[in-house]
Amino acid sequence: MTNSLGKSMRRRFAVGAIAAASAALLVGCASTDPASEPSGSGDAGGGDGQPIKIALSNYFNGNIWRKQMEASFEATASANPDYVSDFKIVNSDGSAPQQAQQIQSLVLEGYDAIIIDAASPTALNGAIEEACSAGVTVVVFDSLATADCAYKVAFDYETYGTLEAEFMAEQLGGEGNLVMVRGLPGNTVDDDIYRGVQSVLEDNPGMSIVGEVYGEWTESTAQQEVAKILPSLPQVDGVLTEGNDGGGTLDAFRQAGTSPLPLVIQGNSGQGLQGWAEVAGENPDYTTMSISSQPSISSTSLWLAWMLINDQNDAVDVPDKTIFAPLLVIPEENRDAWAEALDYTAIAENPTTLEQTATYVQSALDGDPIKVEEPLPPTE
Repeated sequence: MTNSLGKSMRRRFAVGAIAAASAALLVGCASTDPASEPSGSGDAGGGDGQPIKIALSNYFNGNIWRKQMEASFEATASANPDYVSDFKIVNSDGSAPQQAQQIQSLVLEGYDAIIIDAASPTALNGAIEEACSAGVTVVVFDSLATADCAYKVAFDYETYGTLEAEFMAEQLGGEGNLVMVRGLPGNTVDDDIYRGVQSVLEDNPGMSIVGEVYGEWTESTAQQEVAKILPSLPQVDGVLTEGNDGGGTLDAFRQAGTSPLPLVIQGNSGQGLQGWAEVAGENPDYTTMSISSQPSISSTSLWLAWMLINDQNDAVDVPDKTIFAPLLVIPEENRDAWAEALDYTAIAENPTTLEQTATYVQSALDGDPIKVEEPLPPTE
C-alpha cells in the first residue's frame, strides 16, 4: 500500500530526511527506550570543554511526553559525566509562580545552566533575567519564554499544524467535517499548532471544524473528551490532533462503533501507531499520518547549554539565540517499524547527541534550520 503524503509535502521533507540519514550514523546503536543511555555524545569538533552543573525546570509532567522528556535529560546527563558534573530536575505542577520560585532557588544552588520548559511566554521572564544577571546560562525549549537573554530550542509548531491540515485536505479532497483535539488552553504550543491549522482551513472552505476538545496531550483525556461529544456530532471525516492524543482519539471512535472511521492524525505514540496498524489491517484503504515533537529536545537543550558555556561551535552566535529541533513525521511506510520499536506508552524519538546538536546549531547559523524529519527508528 502506498503512502499519499503528496509530492509537494515530500519536497518539504527532503532536507529533514537527509539530515535524519546523517543523524542515524551518529546515533549508531541507540535504543528507542527513553530510559536507556544515549550513545555517541563525544566531541562536536570545537575542542575540549569542562563539565557543567545543570538543572531542568519543567512546569508540567502529567503526560507521557513530559515524563519521557525528563527521562531523556536524565539519561543523557547520567551517561556523560565528562560533560555533566551534576544535574537536577524540578517541576512546578502547572504553576508559573512556583516555577519562577524554583528557578530562583536553582540560581542560589549554584547551577551553571538551567533549561526550562516554560509555563508561560512571559510569566517567567523576571526570574530568567535574574538568572542571566547572576551568570547562569538559560535555555528555554518546547514551550518557550520570551526573555531576551535566554537561548531557545524550538519546534516549529505552526508548521506542525500546517502539515497535518494539508495532509487532511489532500486526503479528503478539501471537503469534510473535522474535529480538533487541542492541547492545553492558553499554551503557546496549542496556539501555534491551531494557527497553522487555521491557515490551511482558510484555503479550504469546504473543510470545517464541527467539534473541539482539549485533550491535554494525553491519550486517556483525549479519549474521554472525544467520547463525550461524539453523540452530538454529524458525520466526522477527519480529526486533527496535537501529539500523544491520536491513539486515544482513534479508540473513542472505535469503541463507539463509528463506521467508516474518520482519518485520525496520530501523535507518534506507541498506542496510536499500533492502533493505526490494527485499523489498516482491517481496512487496507485506511490512510493517515503521524507527527509530533520529540521528547529528546531536553537532551538537545542540555547539549546547547554545554556548548554555550564552553564556547563551542559558535553556538553563542546563532540568529535570534534560537536553534530548531526537528519535528518527527511518521508516514505510512514507516508506521510498522515505529509501531514495533515503541512500547505502548512511549513516544517516537531519536536520542539527541552532541554531534546532532552541533548540526542544528550549524543549520541555524547557515540560515537553513532543520525543522522536519522522517527517519526510521534507531536500530538496537
